[in-house]
Amino acid sequence: MRIKIFHHIVIFLFVLIALDLFYLQIIRGGYFSRLSQSNATRLISFDGPRGRILDRNGKVVAESIKAFEVALMPQDIKDKSSVFSFVAGVFGLEAEDLRKRYFRNKLTPFSPVVVAGGISREQAIKIEESTMLYPGLLVSERYIRRYPYGSVGAHVIGYVGKRDHERIENLSDYGYAAPEMTGYSGIEEFYDQALRGQPGGREIEVNSRGQQVRLMSERDPVPGKDVVLSVDQRIQLAAQDALAGRRGAAVVIDPSNGEVLALVSAPSFDPNIFASTERRNRASVYLNDPMSPLLNRAVSAQFPPGSVFKIMVAMAGLEEKKFIPSMTVDCPGYYELGDRRFTFAHAYGVQDLFQAMAHSANEYFFHLGLLLGPEQMARYARVFGLGDKTGIDMPYELKGHIPGNNRTRSWYKGDTVNMSIGQGDVLTTPLQIVRMIATVHNEGWMPKLHILKSLDGKNTEVSRSRVSFRKPVWDTIKRSLQGVVDIGTGTASELKMDGLVTYGKTGTAQAGAGKEDHAWFAGVTRSEGRVIAYCLLLEHGGSSKNAVMAVREMLVRLKESNLL
Repeated sequence: MRIKIFHHIVIFLFVLIALDLFYLQIIRGGYFSRLSQSNATRLISFDGPRGRILDRNGKVVAESIKAFEVALMPQDIKDKSSVFSFVAGVFGLEAEDLRKRYFRNKLTPFSPVVVAGGISREQAIKIEESTMLYPGLLVSERYIRRYPYGSVGAHVIGYVGKRDHERIENLSDYGYAAPEMTGYSGIEEFYDQALRGQPGGREIEVNSRGQQVRLMSERDPVPGKDVVLSVDQRIQLAAQDALAGRRGAAVVIDPSNGEVLALVSAPSFDPNIFASTERRNRASVYLNDPMSPLLNRAVSAQFPPGSVFKIMVAMAGLEEKKFIPSMTVDCPGYYELGDRRFTFAHAYGVQDLFQAMAHSANEYFFHLGLLLGPEQMARYARVFGLGDKTGIDMPYELKGHIPGNNRTRSWYKGDTVNMSIGQGDVLTTPLQIVRMIATVHNEGWMPKLHILKSLDGKNTEVSRSRVSFRKPVWDTIKRSLQGVVDIGTGTASELKMDGLVTYGKTGTAQAGAGKEDHAWFAGVTRSEGRVIAYCLLLEHGGSSKNAVMAVREMLVRLKESNLL
């Protein structure tokens, strides 16, 4: 009986073995065949070089250059400690630091981990000579991004970095997947698809030690497309120097077609830090800096416009025929509304529109704001694109805020007079303000702002829309803005210079209790050969006079360089 039971057990076990063999060879045979093939072949991929970024004059502001780097293949490493010690010795590093870098950057067993980049040819040769002794050690040529002008125009250009874990797509189960670089911020991000090259690769057969036996196939990488910007790097530098390291922004455009000639945010940063594996750890200095150098203040920050908003109030009043330019208002240096008194630094006396605009007399515009009401002021502000994105080809643009019929809180006359001078709930961006002043110059033609001039040899199409006002309204507003510069007591009289015709509006905007005011100037300057529209903001810069002097420095620089 026991022999019979033993016989049945043996038969049962043989049946299990047969079923397992059937499963492995018939049902899963194709999978294990492919797996075996993958163990015998490796795919080494190469990033295609990113396209160049050039300014309007052909100056290269971003390019890809070849460099050597050392990587480790996790699945092939036999003795991590010896590999770390050898590589660290070549580069004069600590083996422990190399180990931490390896585990921090490791993604999968089949993806190479870069542990040293930007190495010299001599170092690369020394490493290459030892790859037989250290399986899993690789040396390859890579492309790294270089920004010749450093911090100049960094917020326009952006930077590149390795894809983070969330951005990595379609990693192969087996083979070498190159850590693709991707654009972050600015043009590098907005036009990433065009700039990014098509990767190439090499399929090789390896032996049991992971050493190459033969080359099976190869495909060359394809470079990305070149991007030409409307930006003039010389104007960019003049605008950046005018900000002189202070927090703020400056935007200079061609009002006829919306081309951005310069876009500066200060303080700036060096994008080369992010492009270099060796220096990327220094990026934390930018991230922890209370001055927020990575913030693009021209595009991604919003501020109360202060007295620059008075342009809109005056235009709304003229178009609605709420007043005539010769209407006068007493401006004694204070304004009483109910039991509240608003006091100001200057008492100008009786003022008409031209005088009030030149002196930026708040009492005059309080009166206009109450004649119009918040809804009409908001409607005309939106006509000029305030409170809405400009649609510029840059990521992370903010829209600002113009209070109107959708107000969610109680509204009082005090709120209306605050709104009439660009305070309270009014928020705008420097981009919106420069587009507004360009539209005034164009007498209604609102340009579509753009930074791209051409891509792959194709020029950007110029686009604009129409803002309709009566012709006398345009004439009156431009004449009043001229007085801001031409009248000796005007708030921007320092901008009156030989050979240049300038008009515009100053603004000083309160930033909150205990904080310095924001300083603005938005204007248009014309010479014999060129017209530019611009906006300059000094964040917590104090008096608008500081913004005026910064603009003057920029205009003098442009004139001396024959750029204006």
